[in-house]
Amino acid sequence: MLLSDIILQSCEAALQMQRDDGSFLPGCNGPYNDPENPVRNTAHWLITLLKAYEISNEPKFRDSAYRAAQYILLPKLRPMNATFFCRRNPEKDFCNGLMGQAWIIEALVIAGIILEDNRSLELARNVFALHPFDYKAGLWRRVNVDGSYNSFDMTFNHQLWFAAIGSLLDNSSSDTVKSIISRFLDRVSESHLKIDRSGRIRHMISEPSALLKKISDAIYMLRRMHRLHEANNKMAIKEIGYHAFNMYAFSLLKNYMPGHHLWRSAKFLTALEFINKDEFINGLDNNIFAYPYNPAGFEVALTIQEFSPVLSFSKSAEWWVEQQLQRCYSFEDRMMSKLTEDKETLSARLYEATRLKEMKLQLT
Repeated sequence: MLLSDIILQSCEAALQMQRDDGSFLPGCNGPYNDPENPVRNTAHWLITLLKAYEISNEPKFRDSAYRAAQYILLPKLRPMNATFFCRRNPEKDFCNGLMGQAWIIEALVIAGIILEDNRSLELARNVFALHPFDYKAGLWRRVNVDGSYNSFDMTFNHQLWFAAIGSLLDNSSSDTVKSIISRFLDRVSESHLKIDRSGRIRHMISEPSALLKKISDAIYMLRRMHRLHEANNKMAIKEIGYHAFNMYAFSLLKNYMPGHHLWRSAKFLTALEFINKDEFINGLDNNIFAYPYNPAGFEVALTIQEFSPVLSFSKSAEWWVEQQLQRCYSFEDRMMSKLTEDKETLSARLYEATRLKEMKLQLT
C-alpha cells in the first residue's frame, strides 16, 4: 500500500463528515481535554483535502477544501476581529497560545496558494502580524481573542511552530519576516533550546539569571542522584511525546533557512540524535502525548527526510510511518481513530503526512 492510498481513503471518508457550513467536528485537544471549536480540525482537513486533490486531480476534494477554507474565513471565528477563537476552557486562553493560531495560519497559507485565494493569504499575514515579536527576548507574545496582548508564550514548541509557520508566509519579498525568524533561531541557538543530557528537548523556555541557573542545575543533579521526582518523570514523558513534534517544526525551518548556524550546533545535533535512542523509541509506547495525539511516526519521517544528509538514522522513514498507522489507522473507519480518546483530532492530524514523499508501506 502507498502512503497516498491512505490519504485518499481518509479524505473519501472525510467527505461524508464535512458539515453544511464547511467545518469538521472539533475534538478535545487530545490528553488536555479542552473543548475546542471546529476551526482547528477544519484547518487540518483543509490541508489534507488539498493534498488528495493534488494526488488524484478529483474536483470533489478541491470543492471540499474550498468549503473548509470559506468556513475559516467566516468573521464569527474571530469574534472581535483579532485572533481565532480556538478553545473554550475558561481556565486557559481562548486563542490556544501561539500554537492554536499557527495551525490555522498554516492552512490559510496553503489554501491561499493552491486555491489562488488572496483573502486566505491576506488573513494569514494579518493574524501572524498581530503577534508582537520582542527582538531582545526573541519571543512572540500571545494575543487574546479580543486583541489584547498577553504574556510571552513560554512553551517551546509553540514558539518554534509559530516561527516555522511564519516561514511559509515569506515569498522572498518579506525581509521583515525573514529577519524575525533569523533572530528567533539565533535565540534558539543561544538560549531557548534546552536539552536533557540524552538530547531530549525541554518543554518550557526559561531565562534564569546566572545564580538561579547554578541553583537550578544543582537541584536538578541532586534529583537525578535520588531519581527524579514524580512530577519530573511526568514531564519527561511529555517531552518524549513532543520531541518529534519539535523536530517536525525544525524540519520546516531547516528547509526555509538551511544556512543558519543552529543546524551545525552541538546542542541541536544532540537533540537530533535523540531520535535514534531507545529512550525515545521505547518512550513513545503507551505515551498519551505521542502516537495517540502527536503523530510521532509522521513527524520523525519528515525529520529523516530533511536531515538524512546530516545524520544516519537507525530506522527508515517508512518504518516510522508504519508505526504510526499500524497503531492508529482503522481500515474500517478509514481514519486514524484507534488508540486515542480524541479520534476527531488524531484523524485530522493525518495532515502532517502530506509533506512526506510517496512511500510503499507494509501494513497488516
